[in-house]
Amino acid sequence: MDREVFAARFAASARGAWQFAQSLVSEELPEPLVFRVRLNQSYDGHAPKPGELRFPEDGTHRRAVALNRCDADTVVAELWRDGHVPEWVNVAVVSETGTATVVEVVCCGRFTNDDSRLYHSEEGAPPFHVLGPALPPRHDGTPFSIHTRVECMHPSDLDHLATVSEKVWSFSLVTGEFDDQRLSALPDLPSVEIFEHRACTIGPEAMSAFLRFPKLRVLRLHLGEPGPFHAGAGGGRLGALTDLTVSGLPARPWGQGLLAEAAPNLASVHLSATDALWLDAAFSSSLRSVSLRAAKVAGSARLPARLDALTLCLTDAVDEDVVALLDGVTHVRSLSLRGTPVSDAIVPVLERYELDHLDLAGTEVTAAALSRFRAGHPGTRLMPHRS
Repeated sequence: MDREVFAARFAASARGAWQFAQSLVSEELPEPLVFRVRLNQSYDGHAPKPGELRFPEDGTHRRAVALNRCDADTVVAELWRDGHVPEWVNVAVVSETGTATVVEVVCCGRFTNDDSRLYHSEEGAPPFHVLGPALPPRHDGTPFSIHTRVECMHPSDLDHLATVSEKVWSFSLVTGEFDDQRLSALPDLPSVEIFEHRACTIGPEAMSAFLRFPKLRVLRLHLGEPGPFHAGAGGGRLGALTDLTVSGLPARPWGQGLLAEAAPNLASVHLSATDALWLDAAFSSSLRSVSLRAAKVAGSARLPARLDALTLCLTDAVDEDVVALLDGVTHVRSLSLRGTPVSDAIVPVLERYELDHLDLAGTEVTAAALSRFRAGHPGTRLMPHRS
């Protein structure tokens, strides 16, 4: 594609995204535009087609930070590569800074110089696809705030936050620059219900950092440095919290037993570790969904007796490990052992449950055992679908 054509289509699409957003949001969006570019956002597990280019380094956090705020010329320079362009590019307004409107540019990781492979030709400016801002929950058609969802990739992204903090429903930190001290410096977010920290470095009494957010119901912490993390809340209670995710947990005690005290109404918990996942206490009986992902589980974990959904992805576990974890679980409707190397010996243990769904893909359970289970439990949706 000719560079000037690509640049003109991009400019028209960015302006179209601004106009579309202005028709939906309550703020008066500034006319100057700045851009947040997300490269390599497609699934590319299949083999490249002839003439197709891919750039794996585009998916790094470093590249994302470098393109967090840029101008239109930079966007064109990044996306037009010697006549090759992404096969699709989504364009949508995601924020405003008080002086500029932030347009997100989400890009396919497959670059081509064959215009016939470009998506969205029916819109007249392939590969560009203009979208509106993400709608708020339970949207009733009335204008909504562009600050319903906020993402921070750099501390400077927070410059405008204090003036709009009461409008934030979902907040995401995509940087490790926020330790305990900087988290405490965040403005109060009285309406925030979802908080995600994708490079979390907070230490002891980690849950106490979120006590200032009274409506917080979903908390996702992806630990960048698992060493100092501990799940205490200093005696405080996150009463609204129902869904907790913590990934990158250390292979040592980290306060799992304090979760029931810190978040007494948890219904769903998702825990993962690179090596051993340390669990040394009983889980709260309030839980209805548990997901554990690690090489193995260490400690004396005790799962709730009754669960709606249980996921165990333990890449170094054997049948006996899974049997020990299931000891005391009397009721579960959906069970996934995907990726856990259990064998046919696990099947009789699973037959004691009245399962709606069972996922044994990526295990060592044989086709013959799957066929027998399928025949004996026709009401269970079994993965893999075919033996």
